[in-house]
Amino acid sequence: MEEEGLVVENRGGRAVVEIKRQSACKSCEHSCGLAGDSHEIEEIEVEVSNPIGAKKGERVILEMGDRQVYFASIMIYLLPPIFMILGYLLFMNAGELLFGPQHELLGIVGALILFCLSLAGLRKLDTRLKRNSKFDPKITARLDSEKNDREFS
Repeated sequence: MEEEGLVVENRGGRAVVEIKRQSACKSCEHSCGLAGDSHEIEEIEVEVSNPIGAKKGERVILEMGDRQVYFASIMIYLLPPIFMILGYLLFMNAGELLFGPQHELLGIVGALILFCLSLAGLRKLDTRLKRNSKFDPKITARLDSEKNDREFS
């Protein structure tokens, strides 16, 4: 995955880069509310590895491996719902064995418990992955000033 951004701060071998948000909703003329406040947020700042020594004010290209992006997306968007469904099914079946026909509420409680556990697990995984250089975006190139004037003015 590649993104273009502006270096706003240097921190040793790292840099804070401002990236313009890319959203399908941005080009949408409807004001449906599905995107929440994402229409209002134009830029985000991320701290990245700076192996090329880009300086404040330079336009750069950031890269992160596609496999890492796909892995993170799967973990964030699929794991919690899967755990929630598993929690519902497991606790509902256990409730049916223990309490008879009044087991629906136990299934809902189980769904909430496993959903929260999946979020806690993702938080721990996030902490571990932050230390893995494969999941750290890197500045890979500087953009030439002629391209900057055309695209970012």
